[in-house]
Amino acid sequence: MSSAGLPLIGAHVPARGGVHNAVAAGVAIGADLIQTHPTPARTWRPLRLDPAILSLYRESFAASGLRGHHLHAVYLVNLGSPRPELLHASISSLVHHMEIAASLDADSVVFHAGSHLGAGLDAVLGQIGAALREVLAASPPGRARLLVENSAGSGGTIGRSFTELGRILHAAGSDRLGVCLDTQHAFASGYDLRSDEGVEGTLGELAREVGLDRLHLVHANDSRTGLGSNADRHANVGEGELGLAAFRRLLGDPRLRRVPWVLEVPGSRREGPDREQVALLKSLRQRRRRGAP
Repeated sequence: MSSAGLPLIGAHVPARGGVHNAVAAGVAIGADLIQTHPTPARTWRPLRLDPAILSLYRESFAASGLRGHHLHAVYLVNLGSPRPELLHASISSLVHHMEIAASLDADSVVFHAGSHLGAGLDAVLGQIGAALREVLAASPPGRARLLVENSAGSGGTIGRSFTELGRILHAAGSDRLGVCLDTQHAFASGYDLRSDEGVEGTLGELAREVGLDRLHLVHANDSRTGLGSNADRHANVGEGELGLAAFRRLLGDPRLRRVPWVLEVPGSRREGPDREQVALLKSLRQRRRRGAP
């Protein structure tokens, strides 16, 4: 949380040409913190951190004023897969991302648990818990947490409800595991964030099933599709089905002020979060704090 008692607002930024470039990208759009894909999001290709690049990153980050760095794992991860080779690749990739996080002194690694492919969560929950314990046992010590993100709920995706997220945390049995809440995914999976009653019900369920102390990041995304659509379709804040009022409401909730927020929106030029979206989200938290409707 910022010194003014308001949530920190960040953005997912590119790390092309070296992770140090992500620092400059975050500063350029006025972000308080950044999130990156340290490796290509749709391949298993590992990252070899050149010592010179790592040194440049550390110097750049220390001088930047940024307040955090979260990593996002590749989208290929599936801890519910019945294929041993895919499960092994998923575990290895998450361990690799935790190693990168340790090198960068990053805050967390966010990941999607994957899909049970129609088998149901009960059938794969033991495997997921064992896989996460293996990942954390093989990860280097450090402050980085592993954060499972809620899903929009299409097909057999895992983590569509807070009950499912809570069951995953319980199966893994580690305090180093936490949760990332994506506002678009929550809306698409049936959590209505457009009213005081909807927010109260959503956060109440999150508190009961997961625990608010296990929530360490919010992905701030509006939705191109309607409530309960189960479609993962992000929109710029204020340009989707959630609307500006939902974000004012969420940013003003005391239970979410301590948690950093990261934009994963298209931006005005469809190139990712930009200065306008960061400034808009910051203005919404300030307006809510001053009591604006």
